[in-house]
Amino acid sequence: MFKVGDLLVSVSGIRGVVGDSLTPEVALKYGRVFGKYLKEGDVVLGRDTRYHGPMIFSAVSAGLMASGCNVIDIGVVTTPTVEFAVNKSGSAGGMAITASHNPIEYNALKLIGSKGTFLTESQIKRLIRLYNQADGFKGKNVGSSKKVGSYCIQEGWDLKHVKAILDLDIINPFLIKRKKFRVVVDCVNGATSYISAELFNALGCVIKLINAIPDGRFPRPPEPVSENLKKLCRQVRLFEADVGFAFDPDGDRVAIVDNKGKPLGEEYTLALGMRYILTKKKGPVAINISSSMINDYVAREAGVRIYRTRVGEINVTEKLRRIGGVVGGEGNGGLIYPDMHYGRDGLMAVAVILQYMASSGKTVLELAEEIPRTHMLKRKVSLTGKRVNFNRIEKVFGGGKIDRRDGLKIIFDDSWLQLRLSNTEPVVRIISEAFDYGKAKELADTVEKMIY
Repeated sequence: MFKVGDLLVSVSGIRGVVGDSLTPEVALKYGRVFGKYLKEGDVVLGRDTRYHGPMIFSAVSAGLMASGCNVIDIGVVTTPTVEFAVNKSGSAGGMAITASHNPIEYNALKLIGSKGTFLTESQIKRLIRLYNQADGFKGKNVGSSKKVGSYCIQEGWDLKHVKAILDLDIINPFLIKRKKFRVVVDCVNGATSYISAELFNALGCVIKLINAIPDGRFPRPPEPVSENLKKLCRQVRLFEADVGFAFDPDGDRVAIVDNKGKPLGEEYTLALGMRYILTKKKGPVAINISSSMINDYVAREAGVRIYRTRVGEINVTEKLRRIGGVVGGEGNGGLIYPDMHYGRDGLMAVAVILQYMASSGKTVLELAEEIPRTHMLKRKVSLTGKRVNFNRIEKVFGGGKIDRRDGLKIIFDDSWLQLRLSNTEPVVRIISEAFDYGKAKELADTVEKMIY
């Protein structure tokens, strides 16, 4: 991650506080620059439900059209739907206007290339160079491409996305329908508020939607981590549901609540999804460096090789392409199945979990209990007025295997610790994992005291 002015720029997008670092003028300029980067063509635009989304969307659209690009507006949809639409439509690129799990005051521009995947780090840096060379907001050279791009609305891409999930070779909708699963779904009033019911109804589920009013104001903190899912846990118990699912605002991440109303933890979305897919297809897998070691168990059990990358969806998808991987993702609730598309996909992930439950005849809790239990702690420390001395920390935790690909990761025989600068927030992330909770807490506590 690096900063351009007060904007945070990384492979996870260009994000900032709306009206502060991210203004309509800035969004328009990035729209123009992205259009120049793509060299015209069709560009798919979608957004989440944030109340300031239409303003940023309009500014980006104007910038793209001024650069000669044709804007295809697919409305309020999940980020995976935008990726899917770019890939299937043969467009030059796309943009999802969403700050994902960031608080409501944030928004972001997630930039998507012609393959339907996010831009790589080198591509982002090239785009920023173009941005720094641009002529500001004065409208110079508008139409210099000898045309102003067109604008059209294309509805139905979310339904095409759902149909593609149902058509996957690893999903048997008829088997799932016979189970008549009772499901509670927390949409955080985000993009999945519109489309969740279509998927679950198609799978024959008896559903209860909560937080599904797409007014752009989040009724809980937007990240689907366990401490934010108290209402969902309560509703799963009251509804006597088989499972609960919690999305983030743009639907690329999903967390699971078991049939007893307890959160499994977002790491289990990837582990369970990967475990099921590997019963159907054998091949290498790719996950990020911050994901749980339960995924290593899943890979060993299946007899396949596991690769780890730097954090960031595009880093995982690029590795999956290179190794011919059959499945991958990120432990924050993001599952990637390349036969669907090269991107984390929350809607696809819930179909995979329901399929796993249906085909195994087991509850989601029983499936989770088949994987060794670890304790993983994730903390965020604001960098305001503080600094991180990675070299000093490395010396204190001597004896472990050192991985410097993304911050600092120290790996021991039965535990690990990582510090890294966030791609999406001005914080340093501390992650520790061990089979013993006391060990995980000791690692996290010790290193947190060293940030000052």
